Amino acid sequence: MRVLSLVVTFLTFFLVALSVQGQTSLYEPPRLSNGRPDLNGIWQAVNSAHYDIEPHIARAAMTLREGPHGPVPAVGVLRLGAVGAVPAGMGVVEGGVIPYTPEARIRQQENQKQWLDRDPEIKCYLPGVPRATYMPYPFQVVQTPTQISILYEYAHTVRNIYLD
Repeated sequence: MRVLSLVVTFLTFFLVALSVQGQTSLYEPPRLSNGRPDLNGIWQAVNSAHYDIEPHIARAAMTLREGPHGPVPAVGVLRLGAVGAVPAGMGVVEGGVIPYTPEARIRQQENQKQWLDRDPEIKCYLPGVPRATYMPYPFQVVQTPTQISILYEYAHTVRNIYLD
């Protein structure tokens, strides 16, 4: 039994090493006839950046208040149940954090505290850009020489970017 365990452990490390080795080559995206990268296709962000684009820990809710033994969900968030919970995330900002000015950081923290009143998604409005791209729903990119259209599944939204 011990030999089988050692063999399984060895094979696991070997397969992990092979998968990491395959990730070291530089990716060259497909190109259009004009030489620009071909963005056409179905895309989806699989991360938690729609909660916070900076690195963040898991927490019981977007808006917290002081509880008897530490932070607990704010009263208004309790009705959301588990839907209001925030999973941990590595963030998508190169360098880890956004270099906010002190005033902007205060505003960001105020917006987080007032999440239920200020978040457009809670009110069923469009989440805006880039957050719409970070939502956990697929979206399609249709690219021509003169424009790029992004068709979001979320709220059936279309964003046209004209290249001229």
